[in-house]
Amino acid sequence: MNIFQPKKQDIIDDINGIKVADPYRWLEDSNDSEVKEWINLQNEQTDKILKKDSFESFSKELTNNFKVVNFSNPIPVKGRYFFTERQPDEDQSVLYVKNRLDGVPVKLFDPNNKREGNTVSIDFWSPSYSGKYIAYGISEGGDEMATLYIKDIETNEELSERIIHCRHSSVRWLPDDSAFFYTRNPRPGTVPKNEEHLHTKVYLHKLGDNPNNDELIFGADRPKDDMIGIGLSPDGKLLSIEVSQTWAENEVYIYNRETKVTKPLIVGIPSKFSVRFLRDKVLLKTNYKANNYRVLWSTYEDLYKPLDEWEDFISEREYLLESLKVTKSKILVGYLVNVCSEVFVFDYEGIEVGKIPLPKYSSLAGISGRRDEEEFFYGVVSFVFPKITYQYDPSTSSYKEYRKTDNPINPDDYEVKQEWYISNDGTSVPMFIFHKKDLLRDGTNPTILYGYGGFNKTNTPVFMRNWIPWIERGGIFVVANIRGGGEFGDKWHKGGIKENKQNSFDDFISAGEYLISQKYTSKEHLGIVGGSNGGLLVSAVGVQRPDLFNAVCSKVPLTDMARFPKFGIAIRWVHEYGNPDIKEELERILKWSPYHNVKEGERYPDFFFNTAEKDTRVDPLHARKMAAILQGVNKENKVLVFTEIEAGHGPGKPVIKIVENQALTLSFFAMKLALFK
Repeated sequence: MNIFQPKKQDIIDDINGIKVADPYRWLEDSNDSEVKEWINLQNEQTDKILKKDSFESFSKELTNNFKVVNFSNPIPVKGRYFFTERQPDEDQSVLYVKNRLDGVPVKLFDPNNKREGNTVSIDFWSPSYSGKYIAYGISEGGDEMATLYIKDIETNEELSERIIHCRHSSVRWLPDDSAFFYTRNPRPGTVPKNEEHLHTKVYLHKLGDNPNNDELIFGADRPKDDMIGIGLSPDGKLLSIEVSQTWAENEVYIYNRETKVTKPLIVGIPSKFSVRFLRDKVLLKTNYKANNYRVLWSTYEDLYKPLDEWEDFISEREYLLESLKVTKSKILVGYLVNVCSEVFVFDYEGIEVGKIPLPKYSSLAGISGRRDEEEFFYGVVSFVFPKITYQYDPSTSSYKEYRKTDNPINPDDYEVKQEWYISNDGTSVPMFIFHKKDLLRDGTNPTILYGYGGFNKTNTPVFMRNWIPWIERGGIFVVANIRGGGEFGDKWHKGGIKENKQNSFDDFISAGEYLISQKYTSKEHLGIVGGSNGGLLVSAVGVQRPDLFNAVCSKVPLTDMARFPKFGIAIRWVHEYGNPDIKEELERILKWSPYHNVKEGERYPDFFFNTAEKDTRVDPLHARKMAAILQGVNKENKVLVFTEIEAGHGPGKPVIKIVENQALTLSFFAMKLALFK
């Protein structure tokens, strides 16, 4: 039985003539003493119920699983190699450089030397053109608002200048190492506090200068919800600026460093565009008139000609063109074929000259290389093995294994299948099913169904170290590639957003029904999990179909969709969900918003909400309000909440917190789905 009967308020908003009740608005203020007390009581109750024998067992196993060396693909720069690496006893990855591939690593920054007790993490890093310098961003407490530091590689000394408020900064060095373009957010106090994570602009920083005097390149008088990425031509004269407010389209501007003039290249076209500069031509990766993307090209001289006069460099294919990486003589093109990676090699004339071999049901885990280097590295990962990094050796024109992560399982003991099911409107949707071999399909297998379905994100095969204890004990883990994601191009994404958002939920519901119909599991043994947009997904589905699922784990979710744009960076998401300030869009949103569809007296599946004190992406108020309303409508509803202290949305989270959170999640599902039957 639920022991909490939270305080209710009689708050009803009138939004463009629509009455919207909000009985738990008091839980929005994280700094309120009553809210803090509520958080502490919920955490205590969660600990009391979940931190039992199974929690200790899962914690121990997860700790062992994470006691591996974790590393990034190295970036080759003029004979040096930059990379991050985390040792088994470390919480955070450390930034290193080696002066040759088999050389001794030199530590550049170690976030494990904590500052004033805070959790410190490396958010981004970018070596200069010659490899003499490196710029890197450090954030604390999981807030993702990094301070940018610059280090001289030869002396291993930090330069004096530090640039604050560089959230997910994009950095591009000039060829002579004298300066770099970068993106940052406004200084504290120059905009309202709840907008400090917005208003992204492009600046030029010259080494040795005071960052307060950095030249503003782009962003004046622009929408506050701009998301910006930048790229630089080989000679450093042209800066591409890709600007969007949505995940479905963007504009492109070109800044000329010599004339200091910015001109629009692509504006007013509802498609996605990404620029790549070659020596003698400019490439555009785009889904303009190509659902699965293609690559167009132009000379520098004709750069501003009409888009329809650009020529095909790589034509659209049957499958999704997902990534494009340029090296000194090759263009590496990653395709997604039925949600699995394939990589083809093209020359600078757009002719296919080879293919990189990848195993079945695997994903490309990044390609690291540079436009001025022949050598490159790429990672491969799957459900049954963690990342393996391969090196392309230009001296032999061969691919060879460079490094791999220890695997805690024997791949031969497991089975991965891709099956397709029919959603309620007839759409065919794929899912990956992962379990131990010799599974008995008798409808009693404890099964966890995962989904995301938003922001054009693709859910490809990945090694799920944190779910191995579940699989080892006979559970099933399923990934449904529902609409709203980007697995099958622009139409798949748009088929699950705004007025089509219910399609995401219907696809996920149909996945659950399919698993039951195929005797993988039953309602009593079926749980669902998702995070962020996936937390919204499972919260909505758990409310819409309480008869179908027995347990719901909603991590860092959105739930109050009538007020979501008012908090943090969420104004950027109105193009994904709809704008609740517009009457017609609010009417649609209220049909599926989890918080607004909880019914008085209804018995819902057991819910477990995970959120974080310093989440600056999805405000933890969403988890609090959703938990409270579920607790309030029926005393029989079993609802747990765990709020992580000194943690954010996820990036930079230390291993110790990852283990605790996941052990709680596994304990919840094990208890609810009868894993230890």
